[in-house]
Amino acid sequence: MATSPQLAHKGGVYLNDCDIAPLSQGDAPGVRSYAVDPEQAARLWSLSAQLTVTDAFAIW
Repeated sequence: MATSPQLAHKGGVYLNDCDIAPLSQGDAPGVRSYAVDPEQAARLWSLSAQLTVTDAFAIW
């Protein structure tokens, strides 16, 4: 691993202050829930693919 063996098999996490960032509660520091929302991610991926006329996961 380029960072730490503790991150093995934990792809896609947000890091903060040399640790995995917790989900934010209210105004507390941490990852906002919208940043890890799979429905929002899918919507934004689709919009990005549409706007750039590119889809990295399209079947050739």
